Amino acid sequence: MHTETVDLLIGTYPADGTEPGSGEGIWRVALDRRSGSLTGERLLATTTAPSFLALHPSRPVLYAVREAEQGSVSAFAVEDDSLNLLGAVATGGSFPCHLRVTEGRLWVANYGDGAVTRLDLNEQGEPVEDPAVYRNTGSGPNPERQDGPHAHYIHDAGHGQLWVSDLGTDEVRRFTASGPNGVVVQLAAGTGPRHMTTLPGGAVVVVGELDSRLHVLRTDGSDLPLSPVPALAASVPAGQPSQPSHVDVGASTGTRNLLYAATRGPDVLAVFTVSGEQTLTHLSDSPVGGSWPRHFAVVPAEDDAADFVVVANQGSSTLDVLCVQASGQVDQVHSLNLPAPACVIPAR
Repeated sequence: MHTETVDLLIGTYPADGTEPGSGEGIWRVALDRRSGSLTGERLLATTTAPSFLALHPSRPVLYAVREAEQGSVSAFAVEDDSLNLLGAVATGGSFPCHLRVTEGRLWVANYGDGAVTRLDLNEQGEPVEDPAVYRNTGSGPNPERQDGPHAHYIHDAGHGQLWVSDLGTDEVRRFTASGPNGVVVQLAAGTGPRHMTTLPGGAVVVVGELDSRLHVLRTDGSDLPLSPVPALAASVPAGQPSQPSHVDVGASTGTRNLLYAATRGPDVLAVFTVSGEQTLTHLSDSPVGGSWPRHFAVVPAEDDAADFVVVANQGSSTLDVLCVQASGQVDQVHSLNLPAPACVIPAR
């Protein structure tokens, strides 16, 4: 990444108290990689509940979920500074919340009923009809959140494997191009696995949304998680929410040994160092600048010594930019009002 600015794409939720389809859509803003400022916000497309976005790896196509009871995925052609709808395909599941694009396939995690959907893509990157829908069974001890399967995130684990977290069944499931291929790990009851990322040494970190911990998984075939690490340094008072949402690693040369985890409720970004292949050491907890951080993007600063972490704060309807130094020091450098942001990704 050698440009002074990078465009970001943001998917948004409906405003509080409104139904999906009430004016939410996909926005574009520009991030200055020198100062961390955000400018030029523009609504590119109005579409129903595009709470997660993903770009095709080689074609100018953007995919957006329609997080509703009758779930679907829309495909948009990215043309200069506009998005043109190519079409939409039903996922066969409810409330889709995450996407993973591979060459020739689009995978969808449907939170509502826990189904995982595989959509084939044509040569232009458009999804075709007749999806393969893979359903799961089971539940967990939390009656409000684990009444049944809730697929939440699809992680590219390499070697032709996709790992799918199921918040409702406390599982990480394995998929290959042909479909389900067993369970990677059954986590402790009540973990509520959510998002994942791969550490520099190859181990995978899964955030537990319900137990507020980070779970490090070996990738050596042992299928045993290491001892979990608290997502925050300080405990949260009883009865108060503490829900880790997203996790990712540093992107600049100076921060590649750092791990970032956002937690809703306390509304902080935790920073950890990664030593060896899989050891996490807590460095800091810092306010995210808004409330209910649902997702974030990590963009290396122009000097390649620090990162800008752009946080989608759903509750405060703000995009907030944090500058993270290699030491773990975090400073808020910018805030932009944007309606109920749910997902933020670099445009390229």
